[in-house]
Amino acid sequence: MKNIKYTYITLTVLIVMLFSACQSLDDYEPIYSLEGEIAIADESSAELALTGVYMSFLSPYGEGFPQFFILPYFLSGAGSQSIYGSYDSAESRSYIDNQPLDSETSIAKGGYASLYRLVNRANWLLQEIVDVPESQFSTPSRKNEIIAEAKGLRATANFYILRTWGQFYDLNSPYGIDLRTTPSRNAEANPRSTVAQTYALIEQDLDDAIANAPDLRAKVYVNKSYAKALKAKVLLYQGKYADAAALAQEVINTSGVDFDLAPTYNELFDNTNDAMFNSKELLYAVRGIDQLETTFMGSQWGGYITLNNTLLDLAASTVTVGGQTIAYDGDRISDNTTPHIGPGLYEPTKYSTYFTPYEMIYHLRMAEVYLIAAEAEARANNAVTPNALANLNAVRKRAGATTTGGDGFETYPSSITYTQFLEAVRIEKQIELFAEMGEEWYDLIRYDYADGGFEAGFSVSDIKPSATNPDKFILPIPEESREAGGYIVEQNPSY
Repeated sequence: MKNIKYTYITLTVLIVMLFSACQSLDDYEPIYSLEGEIAIADESSAELALTGVYMSFLSPYGEGFPQFFILPYFLSGAGSQSIYGSYDSAESRSYIDNQPLDSETSIAKGGYASLYRLVNRANWLLQEIVDVPESQFSTPSRKNEIIAEAKGLRATANFYILRTWGQFYDLNSPYGIDLRTTPSRNAEANPRSTVAQTYALIEQDLDDAIANAPDLRAKVYVNKSYAKALKAKVLLYQGKYADAAALAQEVINTSGVDFDLAPTYNELFDNTNDAMFNSKELLYAVRGIDQLETTFMGSQWGGYITLNNTLLDLAASTVTVGGQTIAYDGDRISDNTTPHIGPGLYEPTKYSTYFTPYEMIYHLRMAEVYLIAAEAEARANNAVTPNALANLNAVRKRAGATTTGGDGFETYPSSITYTQFLEAVRIEKQIELFAEMGEEWYDLIRYDYADGGFEAGFSVSDIKPSATNPDKFILPIPEESREAGGYIVEQNPSY
């Protein structure tokens, strides 16, 4: 049996190590591991290794997460630097101006390193578990489940890398990512794969997770429904609309009572008890470690970035559909924001403002699946189908929309046009998922490119005036990483 050079250690030591000094960008030795000659030889050691992969999303403050998930709000114009000045840096200003820097960064560089660190940990596990006999596991299926969970996490990380640093919107583009399927001990790099090749590996990993991941251990672990939902999202990003619609609808229809819209919107963000971690709305989420302040899971918003009043203005605005004046939102935005110090700035209260055990990053939840199904089915048919409309309105009804046919926060009527519908879905997602994973930025890019290429119809610059160069819609590969890898990884255009 091969010996693994890096073995994951107990949670107690993991927490202690979270307080240690930051790793360098291309030091891919897992933070939560120690060098040793201890092999993954049984279920216990395999589970410990898997825990190390999951812990990748809990990198210490300053090493990528959760700050990485803030970047889209700078890029889209929804977020501003905090009045406290914590993010008043050349890097943050470059995102706000849609001119990202390619060196001397911390947020982007940390996110890039942390995501590849997750991939590397998954690759160590996947390599070493192969030789462990199934007889070493408590149930015949657990070995395959561990493999499936690791692949689901690797797919998640690769998807985030692709849509941030690759031309994810163009299947014909050579600018995919550095795909890694074997573990690395150093900064070695591979030439970039194409976008199509990158999506192929992501789908392959998700197919394994769909086939073999557990139905549900807890919402903080990869499961079949999450893998299906993420694949539907990946298909949507590729423009494979019919397949995306079918798979998203399958998640809605067949995932059972454990996966559905929560009865009310605000209960998803009740930071006072453990119920939020068990909501049926969640597909996969990461919770902070109790009192471990270095994770800053939700608190990164309160002190480091604020929302602009443009989001509140959007939520309060209306659209005329078939003679009805329909409001985009009821009270989702107003109930979950509070005025910040400074004019026109607001602090999201979806997350705890202070360090508590009730903090979470929502990687994917059911409301987004409904909106994926709605958009994908409409695009697949080039028309607003009854089912597409029903999926959009299901999210609005949960938020309190009425069906009287009058004005105000109402469901959308069947008279809505195809163009109005797509815009309604985009805005609905922005309002529903605000201050979560930055979907609005990637939606702007997708909508722009889906109109026949950039600048052919809807344009990102219609919403964010400074976003005029499509090359700058994605971030540059950190120069420090390219240098460490011998410049094998080609830089993105215009950087």
